[in-house]
Amino acid sequence: MTKNHSPNNLPHGYTLKSIRNGLIAGYAAGTCGIIVGHPLDSIKVLLQTNGGQISDQNASCTTSGRPSPHCSSKANASNPDRAITRAASHSSSSATASNITGSTSGRVKMSTIASNNSPGSPSGHSSIFGKRSLRALYAGITGPLLTAGLLRSLDFAIYDSIRRTLYQRQLISENPDGCAENCQHDDYLHYDNLSNIAAASFLTGSITSAITSPLTVIKTKQQIMVWGFRKAASETYLNGCMKGKQNFLRGVRQFYTGFSLHFLCFTFGGSVYFTTYEMSKRYFAQKRHGNKELDLFNNKVRTNRLSLGERMMSAAVAGTSCWCVIFPADVVRSRLYAQSLSNQSKSAHVSGFYIAKQLIQEGSLYKGMGVTVLRAGPVAAAVLPVYDSVLSWLNS
Repeated sequence: MTKNHSPNNLPHGYTLKSIRNGLIAGYAAGTCGIIVGHPLDSIKVLLQTNGGQISDQNASCTTSGRPSPHCSSKANASNPDRAITRAASHSSSSATASNITGSTSGRVKMSTIASNNSPGSPSGHSSIFGKRSLRALYAGITGPLLTAGLLRSLDFAIYDSIRRTLYQRQLISENPDGCAENCQHDDYLHYDNLSNIAAASFLTGSITSAITSPLTVIKTKQQIMVWGFRKAASETYLNGCMKGKQNFLRGVRQFYTGFSLHFLCFTFGGSVYFTTYEMSKRYFAQKRHGNKELDLFNNKVRTNRLSLGERMMSAAVAGTSCWCVIFPADVVRSRLYAQSLSNQSKSAHVSGFYIAKQLIQEGSLYKGMGVTVLRAGPVAAAVLPVYDSVLSWLNS
């Protein structure tokens, strides 16, 4: 039966029920993504930061934006305990490496990663991973596991609400007389313009980046130093101390190190991520429907009948595409986080542009990209289809 809706009866932009459904679906998706992707995320961070040793290199201390050649040695001399701790964390040949990761009895060694443990190994991974166990690669999962579900809930709920609102505006512009035929509550998931999806994901990233930045800083330091959540948070805050006195605002600023790069990853990267996912789903839906001429921008075919394999394929393409685009910014961001581990980072600042220039000179701007792309596919294939399935089930 055909239903005509007045402007007041067009599908709502969002309701309390739709927000609740987005929160639940986002929580389930976020938890799945963290469990699947965290070990590979740890490997990515270690590759990008040379196992955290970048925090001890000359690039971590500067004078007027230029590196000081003697800064690291002075830092270690002034704080020998920290120097010893860091050396124990990053030296693959030292027997004390096992003390950092804890007792290795009953743990699975990452033999597939550190199999070439000779000094002349062309991969150079032995100096980065050392004797880290599989459990050590889950270092830093505590915070994300506790918060990822909540953050994903917030992320997806905001995204879903904005997308609904934009689709409502789209319907009004397409039906100025206020009449729309056969409207269903989930039409926005299939028929909205791709520009709506890009705008909704960009705005969502803008809103949530202020919350996710501190958690990303803490997580990265946990992965590098194999610290607990509380230890990483306190060390980050104490980097805001100046002359032995705590400075609250300076301490808080440490949690927003590299925020402009983080903002870029969550806004522009999010737009690529969600837009590519929806575009890929529409491609499969139109091919399944038998459309000879594909029109991904003005889709008229529902995507709810796609198989799980097609959804996972679409998600993998989306995750891989997103990381191919934002990877250089993510490398610079990780280096900034690693640099802030140094005591000298409190009194000296290195810009992202300087680090990017240095990475280009080193040929390290795309270091760890293979692992990142390998991680992006499975994680996205776990997150997005789970979100779709749970949301569809709740909406029905």
